[in-house]
Amino acid sequence: MPLNTVLPLDHLGEALAPNRVDPIQEIARRAFLSLHDYLRRNEYKGWEFDDLLGSPLVHFLTSDRLLLQRAAVQVGKRCPVNIRPLLRVRKLESAKARGFVARAYLTYYLYTNTANWLAAAEEALAWLLCNCVSNFPGISWGNEFDFASRGGFFRKGLPTVVWTSHIADSFDLAYAITGKRIYLDAVLKAGEFVANALERHYDEHGLCFAYAPGRLNLVYNSNLLGAATLLRCWNHTGNREYFVLANAAYKWTTAHMNVDDSWHYGVGDCYHWIDNFHTAYNLECLELGHRVAGQGTVPFTIVTDTYKFWIRNFFLVDGTPRYYHNRTYPLDVQCAAQAIETLSKIGKYFPDALETADRVVIWTLNHLQKRNGAFRFQTTRLWRNNLESIHWGQATMLSALSTYLYARATALAGSGQEAPAAADRE
Repeated sequence: MPLNTVLPLDHLGEALAPNRVDPIQEIARRAFLSLHDYLRRNEYKGWEFDDLLGSPLVHFLTSDRLLLQRAAVQVGKRCPVNIRPLLRVRKLESAKARGFVARAYLTYYLYTNTANWLAAAEEALAWLLCNCVSNFPGISWGNEFDFASRGGFFRKGLPTVVWTSHIADSFDLAYAITGKRIYLDAVLKAGEFVANALERHYDEHGLCFAYAPGRLNLVYNSNLLGAATLLRCWNHTGNREYFVLANAAYKWTTAHMNVDDSWHYGVGDCYHWIDNFHTAYNLECLELGHRVAGQGTVPFTIVTDTYKFWIRNFFLVDGTPRYYHNRTYPLDVQCAAQAIETLSKIGKYFPDALETADRVVIWTLNHLQKRNGAFRFQTTRLWRNNLESIHWGQATMLSALSTYLYARATALAGSGQEAPAAADRE
């Protein structure tokens, strides 16, 4: 097993010796297994909230007009009735989803020490290696459909730094667990994509990586995710160039932190909103930057200040994850999933994080999970949007629940208390 993993795996590869069942964790465990069964039944295929340009009719009507393309995506996102079957939008496999599924199964393997979960994770990782983008330096991943946003039009297959970085994280975890060189190579090739395929914006603060090749949008979370991938590579290889680039990207991003310790989505009026899950992305990347590169790259006060703003502004007393810092609706599955994941990961630093995670888990399972095991996309003040988005909901929630279970069991084991039972251990 490699000794230089950047992941805090306190019980790597060992069972957590449970003696009793904790009620909340048992509910979360059952929800995880129910969602896993749903994904298996659907062969890991599904729709996405922003996939309406995958319709032949919508594609024809919008042509190359960005405003119409953006409007079509918003119709698909906000329509309370799923019109995709009528518009011949196909359910697709998703690299984004497979990356989170792989992470979920790897973490659940750590929780249960059951070999079947590791095998399921490696199946997902093999799929990712067979379905990567290889016409840019290194390897990378993007969407399986065209989509349009404020950042412009993104054609099918165009890789993004966000999904490449998330998937590289899963490969890094797989390498930490198995020591297999093929997984480390995937991490290093993802770093090659970040370092060599993306344009860069430079100024007096440092640098910002493009969101995708040819898309130099100045976005904070994507820049941090790219920097985090380079730090992972540097941690394994000592590549000085990667450290210099990552350090400059961290410096640029932290220089743009708001005076109230919040984070806009990016630079420019069109990006001036503050939301839950992108703040959580930033928080995780900042924590990794501090842990791997130290105070010189990310002072821990920045991690703490980001956490305090996030926890103070994005959660109601009952665990409801607000979408925006100043507005609760829509209640969104991605906000819930990322909140559970991030709270579980940073619990070792902030004593109240896992308690908040408990409340978010209970709220999420009561309000967003459906009888078939899947999770609905959103709830507004007036209606429920029951779309079962494959990445934006199912895969991210699978990862969140497994991360929560592992973090809770690890915390109990570390405190000397009895850890919860996983009834499906073999």
